[in-house]
Amino acid sequence: MYYIHLRVLTFFCFFITGLEKDMRMNRTLKYFFPAVLSLCIIVYHCIKNDCYGNHEKKTEQITVSGTDIEVELAITPEEHMAGLMYRNTLEDNKGMLFVFPDEKRLSFWMKNTYVPLSVAFIDENGRITQIETMKPRSLDLHDSREKVRYALEMKSNWFEIHNVREGDVVKMPPRIIANGESRNGKNW
Repeated sequence: MYYIHLRVLTFFCFFITGLEKDMRMNRTLKYFFPAVLSLCIIVYHCIKNDCYGNHEKKTEQITVSGTDIEVELAITPEEHMAGLMYRNTLEDNKGMLFVFPDEKRLSFWMKNTYVPLSVAFIDENGRITQIETMKPRSLDLHDSREKVRYALEMKSNWFEIHNVREGDVVKMPPRIIANGESRNGKNW
């Protein structure tokens, strides 16, 4: 997809250059078009990186019932809202760990999420209290039955395939568990 966008921008540049030569643009127009084009390219890349999640990601290794996985961390409210939206794939043994400063009842949905997922709700001691399967692009709410501090999203049926059940324990590095660090995102 990126390649197609680049080809369109290249064509546009050649088109503008051709107009300049053929139409003998005045000096203002000659400098105005490249400036506007440059600004459009910068804005396009900023929007694309935010929408498609190409920004710098915080990742950690955690262990779920003896299986090591790599998770992206969603710590801020903005990261919680974005989650795994707009992604077309999710690699095996990779997921997203939502970290909250305090235990509370959580709700998840799958708006603009294209990959089928399962979510495990995890209390502050690392115990899985509930596992739910979620359908892509669904607005159905998946609520935790208990107050929890973490939610782990993995590919659909990942927990079932790896024999992970409610009551199993998730081991996390101390910097995720430490009170306050997860709230402000420091020390990652």
